[in-house]
Amino acid sequence: MAKTTSKQPTKADLLARITELENTYLPQQIQTVNDYRNEMPSTLLALNADRLHAAIQNAEQGTTWELFSIYRDCLIADSHLQGVINTRFLAVLGDEPMISPVNPENPDDVSAAEAIKAAVDRLPDFMGLCADLLWGTVWPLAMVERTYKPAEVPGLVYDWADIAPVPDYLFRWTQGFLELGEINPTTRKPDGKFFRPDSQRYITHRGHLLKTPDNWGGPMRSLVWWFFLKVMDREWWVRFLDKYGTPFMVGKFEKNDNRSRQVLEQAFRLSTKIGGVVVTTGTQIELMKAATGDSAAAYQQFFNACNDEMSRLVLGQTLSSTASPTGLGGGASSLQGQVRDDICTFDKKLLAQTIRAQLFKPWLRLNNFKGSVPFLTFGGEVAEENTVTATVLKDFKAAGLRVADKSLPALSKRVNLEIERDPAPTPAAPVPGMVKTLSALPVVSDAETAVQSISREAAASIAQAYRGSLAPVRDILLTSTTAAEAETRLLSTFADWDATRAAEVVESAFAAGAWNGAQL
Repeated sequence: MAKTTSKQPTKADLLARITELENTYLPQQIQTVNDYRNEMPSTLLALNADRLHAAIQNAEQGTTWELFSIYRDCLIADSHLQGVINTRFLAVLGDEPMISPVNPENPDDVSAAEAIKAAVDRLPDFMGLCADLLWGTVWPLAMVERTYKPAEVPGLVYDWADIAPVPDYLFRWTQGFLELGEINPTTRKPDGKFFRPDSQRYITHRGHLLKTPDNWGGPMRSLVWWFFLKVMDREWWVRFLDKYGTPFMVGKFEKNDNRSRQVLEQAFRLSTKIGGVVVTTGTQIELMKAATGDSAAAYQQFFNACNDEMSRLVLGQTLSSTASPTGLGGGASSLQGQVRDDICTFDKKLLAQTIRAQLFKPWLRLNNFKGSVPFLTFGGEVAEENTVTATVLKDFKAAGLRVADKSLPALSKRVNLEIERDPAPTPAAPVPGMVKTLSALPVVSDAETAVQSISREAAASIAQAYRGSLAPVRDILLTSTTAAEAETRLLSTFADWDATRAAEVVESAFAAGAWNGAQL
């Protein structure tokens, strides 16, 4: 029986397999082609309550393209909805992003942060990436695809290449999990095949707190109904004003005078064409106007209520989108401003978390950086909170406290500025005779003995200054080379001292040293 031998893979086969694995774990070609000709047609012409209900039911079963098309059309057609969403996004995008190391004392963390800063600067549109991801705050999710390329920067292996948004008409949840529709690279049309997105290639952002499945529609689902009611109210409002908003004619004729009645009816019909009425001198015609004030106001109030509900969901309040009187000294505006600040802070933290975990971290690992993933912050505190922070730091200083060096990065993130300590002041030139005077003080191991030696000729108050917790004064005076240096070190050691007290202590020590036999 002949022995069969397996075919050995060729070099070309091995290279093909390596390329396949590399594309799987290190995507270098865009897989999702976004061709806007594949967008679904507009739904507004046939939008009604039945179609909206049907779209929601289909979405709950996993087919979301029609519901997302309605979302798109609502956003395009409603200026108020566009305005409040843009306001929320710009509160994040308007701030300058800051990248800082997790531990400034760790060289690996500092190196990782500097590398990420340079890589972000090389991206053509980092703000565009952030804007694409922010749609996950109103849509159920937002997704972008990122690829890599061989790095051209010395010391790096790979760098970011293309980063493109994934259109929502490709989403599907019919299998119980998210799938994306494939796009034929030749025809640039969906080919009916679906695949599960890989976290190595795709970045997914969910910027809301809803726990419902993504295919149920996210926060935008509640906005669609307010848009639908507002559009219907707008149409009903226009019809009402068209019918009752303009004056109408009332003709009067004698009782049983059918001839005059026929003449008036014919004249009214002709008036719509010629813009006037021709009648006899005995015929009476009056222009009447319907009492439309209260009825029209009802339509306007409902229209404003729909806008307020949209603003309340997107911004958490209504005053920033609609001016409303709050009364003299009313605190409603401040309270609603705090709500909006909380939402803005939440958006910034979630977006930073997504970018750190799904964009920064893989890049650092591909390039063999050992440091921690750096922090990403957008802007700092609002003006009022910055004032409170400055006041607290000032009160700490007055109480003899100071912020530790390890807490400076956290403080920097609060104000979105890199904070560091002021360098120690340069010592002044030596005062002639000061070194000899200070060095003439007795060097003893017991602080009490030193105080007794100094106080032989000095005042009792000087001796008291060197007792107990203030004993370090002696060491400072002995090791300082100038009066200015001694004063600076005293102020640094005793935070509750002022410059006058430090100068008095140095001057007393100078005098005490002279009384003890120092040569000037």
